[in-house]
Amino acid sequence: MKDRDLTRQRIIIAVGEIFKTEGQKGLYIARIAREAGVDRSLIYQYFGKEIKTLIEAYIVQKDYWLMFFEKINEEVSKSNYETGKDLIIDVLQKQLQFFSADTEMQHLILWELSGDSDLMRSIHNTRELMGESILEMADEKFKDSLVKFRPIAVLLLGGIYYANVHSIYNGSIICGMDVKSKQGQIDLMKAIQQIIEWAYEHAEKNKQ
Repeated sequence: MKDRDLTRQRIIIAVGEIFKTEGQKGLYIARIAREAGVDRSLIYQYFGKEIKTLIEAYIVQKDYWLMFFEKINEEVSKSNYETGKDLIIDVLQKQLQFFSADTEMQHLILWELSGDSDLMRSIHNTRELMGESILEMADEKFKDSLVKFRPIAVLLLGGIYYANVHSIYNGSIICGMDVKSKQGQIDLMKAIQQIIEWAYEHAEKNKQ
C-alpha cells in the first residue's frame, strides 16, 4: 500500500475513533489531524474542506448499515417462526437491542436525522427497501381488517430511534423510566411484543 493510501486510511480510522465516542460534534479538522498524527493540510488535500465528505468516506468504507442488517438477518435466520407476527416482533426487538448497545449506530441515526447528507438519505432509502418484504407480509395479514400496520411500525421504529438517540446528550430517563437500564430494556422488549400482538388480535376481531 502506498504512503498516500496509508495516510488516507489513518485519517479515516481517526474519524471512526472520534465518531464512536462523541459523534459528529467531535469531528473538526484540527482534532482529526491530532488523532491521526498528520498535518491538517493532508486532510484538505485528500478530502477537501467539507467535514461531511470525510465522515461519508468513513461510513462508505465501513458499510455500517449493511453489516447491521446482516447481523439482524443472521439472528433472525436462527429462529423458526410459526407466524409473520413472531418474525416482526423478533426483528423490532433485535433492532432495539442492537441500537441500545451500539453508540456508533446511535450517532449515525442522529446524523441522518439532521438531514444534511445525501449519503444518509440514500442509506435510509436502502434500509426502507430491505424492510419492505417484512412489511408486505404484514400488509397481507391486515388487508381485510380496519387496522393498518404500517403506522404502528412507524411509531415503534421511531420510538426505538428516539429512546436511543435521546440518551446520547439528554440522559436515559424518558417518561419517568430509565430506557438504558436492564429493567428498562426488558420492559421495552415486552412493550414491542404486546403492541404487535394487540394489533394482530384487533385486526382479527375487526375484519371488514
